[in-house]
Amino acid sequence: MIIKNSFNPQCITYSQMNLIFNSRVYYWRLTAWTRAYLLSRYFGIGTAEDLFSRLYFETLDLGNMLKIIHGREDAEQYSQILSRFAITLRDIITAQLDGNIEAVNRNVNRLYEIAAERKAFIQAINPYASPEYEDIFERYIQYILEEANALAAGDYSREIAVYDLLTVHVDRMGDVFAEAIYNYITSGSEDSERLLPKDDRQCITYDQMNALFDIRMFWFEFEMEIRNYMLSRYRGLGNTEEVYARLRQIPVAYVSALRQIFGDTVPEDYIELFFTYIDLLDAFITAQIENNTEEIDRITRLLYENADARAAAITAINPAFWDENEWKVRLYNNFRSTIEESTSFLMGDYARSIDIFSRLLDQAENTSNYFAQGIFNYIGVYQ
Repeated sequence: MIIKNSFNPQCITYSQMNLIFNSRVYYWRLTAWTRAYLLSRYFGIGTAEDLFSRLYFETLDLGNMLKIIHGREDAEQYSQILSRFAITLRDIITAQLDGNIEAVNRNVNRLYEIAAERKAFIQAINPYASPEYEDIFERYIQYILEEANALAAGDYSREIAVYDLLTVHVDRMGDVFAEAIYNYITSGSEDSERLLPKDDRQCITYDQMNALFDIRMFWFEFEMEIRNYMLSRYRGLGNTEEVYARLRQIPVAYVSALRQIFGDTVPEDYIELFFTYIDLLDAFITAQIENNTEEIDRITRLLYENADARAAAITAINPAFWDENEWKVRLYNNFRSTIEESTSFLMGDYARSIDIFSRLLDQAENTSNYFAQGIFNYIGVYQ
């Protein structure tokens, strides 16, 4: 007897939550590298060949995720389908830059054919795949093409608006993918109760999971917006004041989400520590541009002090499950990499900046994992 188990929205376990998170993060990383590749083609920021390789190999990761579940052959076949997305996107941009409208249209049609092929393949290997697969793939393509057109037109404000829509959409893509995988791996068990959360098994609701994911994504979004601000300061990409204002909104949303879980234990001045951090980075960039070494040294010392203060503040919110020294190490590594990123932009070493950005994304993912475990444990004990 085959039993179909679905996510229980009232009781999602940590392993189920991680499946959803990892799926969402995969699509988020794919989107981040797609944007980086577009910037390399339209603005010369980074080596296009190197960024295409990163985008190409990012598309293969989802295939690798399927290897344990569906086997090597199916995973490799799906990876080949995904890789054609990157290749076709590259061909579209090349045709657009060459003014070859016929080739642009031909490759756009090819992208949508790949979306249909992806849907058919997934449904062939997983009978629990959602019927909306083709629609979400097509919508993703639509947003990517809109983003490319906005960048080609130099309409940075429009590009940011489309990117916001895209990040919301990739969350849905992650959910659909994760639920299909979960239903598949639990469908063959005759002991369905064994796979469902028990009364003594820690779990959270779907709404709590989404709140946690929003907090977790802060670490990714903050890195993206800091990089956008550097691009604005060093390359004049977008309105610097608008980009700066957008950067300051990221910690506002983060602290607000924290308060939904931890309430009054989140100190009132916590957000000010992030504003100070942003102001210090801004001053650091200015000092680097002006080659003011004395000011660079002074700001660097203040950045360490700010990291110490942020580590103490976040640990005080959830001392049972977070360690202050652990937070210090993570925050030190983060701002050191951010300073390196700024220096690479100053020197015009965009290949190096991409390596650092990749490291920052990995750091964000690792920190968000540590963050999520602490909050999950807190919810299980105190809520």
